[in-house]
Amino acid sequence: MKKHVVVIGAGFSGLSAACELASNGFQVTVLEKNISAGGRAAVFHDQGYTFDMGPSWYWMPDVFDWFFERYGSSVAEQYDLQRLDPGYRVFFGKDDIRDIPASLDDLYALFEAEEPGSARHLKKFLDDAAYKYKVGMQDLVFKPCHSVMEFADKRLLSSLFRMQLFTSLEREVRSKFKSEKLRRLLEFPVYFLGALPSNTPALYSILNYADLVLGTWYPMGGMGKIVEGMQRVAENMGVQFRFNSPATGFDLGDDRVKAVLTADGPVVCDGVIASADYQFVEQQLLPADKRNYSAAYWNKKVMAPSCLIYYLGVDGTIDGLKHHNLFFDESFDDFAEAIYTNPKWPENPLFYTCIPTKTDASVAPDG
Repeated sequence: MKKHVVVIGAGFSGLSAACELASNGFQVTVLEKNISAGGRAAVFHDQGYTFDMGPSWYWMPDVFDWFFERYGSSVAEQYDLQRLDPGYRVFFGKDDIRDIPASLDDLYALFEAEEPGSARHLKKFLDDAAYKYKVGMQDLVFKPCHSVMEFADKRLLSSLFRMQLFTSLEREVRSKFKSEKLRRLLEFPVYFLGALPSNTPALYSILNYADLVLGTWYPMGGMGKIVEGMQRVAENMGVQFRFNSPATGFDLGDDRVKAVLTADGPVVCDGVIASADYQFVEQQLLPADKRNYSAAYWNKKVMAPSCLIYYLGVDGTIDGLKHHNLFFDESFDDFAEAIYTNPKWPENPLFYTCIPTKTDASVAPDG
């Protein structure tokens, strides 16, 4: 008889875990508190509009290719993926606009026009980022992390200097580019991590490689199409999903979880993977004597900041905007100080606008 594993949460990590377990011969049940899969990548439908409630940027297409091919499918089989060109539009001021092209030659020309000589520096910067991306993805990200000895590899250890773990991204960028606009273009991706360029290792120029070389893409129909594809793959391997079924606790044996508790009764299992937030699982689902940390410990922690999101459906079209639009017309330093250093609502916030109908008419009603 197959061993039964319960996965808590049907976001990207939960769906991935479910597929991997099923491919290794386990019986898998996914418990999801919401009415559908997706987690932070949930989709909101209203009056003919489709809103991606979480992520709207599709970077690192190779990772999605790897996932679907691993389980006998493909991106092309699951959804229609289109590369955006330009990848996005940046507003430095009312009449100071740059479109970031898909073509590297056009990108080098854009940099050169802004700062003579910068194209050469950008090529070197992206070549270094490509090396970090290759080593980072092949030798770090996809390691199973069963033992620290997995990383005791001579080739990997010899590459650590080039990975720039001890140099900040800000220092690396500013040593090569003098234009404040170019600096902003290269530093902004790490804000997605909830961090500052000044205290983020230059290793994370891998995000610039993902952005500028691998490109910005869009799955037609919205980001929810990725989730639908992952769920289909899981279901084809026999994974069972139970929606509107939040986990409320565990029935614990001496050394393992015997069942996951829900409002509809216990789900007996041989093991659990909890893809919900660690703090929630530990503080809300585990009894106090089984927790690694106290409530006081968590109360002292500064959680990564979230963001304020508006979902707007408008009549007609809006000229002058692209699919992705970044507004960098206010001070980065003032914004960062308000968000990270002395937390408060920024007086002049930076903001981002996503208008997927510039690419995909299906996500809004006619007109």
